[in-house]
Amino acid sequence: MTSIAGQAQAAVTFIQHTAETSEFGPYRGADLARTAVRLASTLGLALDRITVTPDWLRRQTTPGEPLLATATCPATGTRYEFLARHPLHEDDAFELLGPCPMCKARVPLADIRHFADLGTHLTTDPAPLNGGPIPPAYPDTFATDEAHTPTCPYGPTP
Repeated sequence: MTSIAGQAQAAVTFIQHTAETSEFGPYRGADLARTAVRLASTLGLALDRITVTPDWLRRQTTPGEPLLATATCPATGTRYEFLARHPLHEDDAFELLGPCPMCKARVPLADIRHFADLGTHLTTDPAPLNGGPIPPAYPDTFATDEAHTPTCPYGPTP
C-alpha cells in the first residue's frame, strides 16, 4: 500500500505530466488532470480508473469549460459518467449523468460531493417525473442542461 505522501506526490506528478503533454495545451491539460485527481479521491479509486475529456456538448469557450469524467468500477467494470461543469471551482459538486426519465438523453441526475452521495443516488433511484414538477432530489441543472432533446418537457426552453 502506498503512503499518503506517496499518493500525493503521484498526484502532483500526474498533473504536471498531463499538463505538459496534453493535446489541448498546458492549462486545459492541468484542468483535465486536476479533475481526474479530484474524482479519483472522491470515489476512492486509482487514477487509472478515471478518464477525463472535454465536454463538447456543453462547451462555453471560456476558461474552465465543462469536462466529462468517467469512473470505471474495478470490481464490476460498471462505468459512471460525471460532469465537472466548472472544473476551476474545485468545491463544486460533480454531476452524475444518466438518462433523463423522459427523453433518455444523458443529463445530470445527482450532485456528487462525496462518496456517500453516489451511494444515496444508487439506492434511491431518481424520483419519477411523469410530466409533473421536478423533485428536489434532482440537481438544479437538470432542467437547464443542454443535452435534453428539443422535445423534452424538462429541457431548456429555446
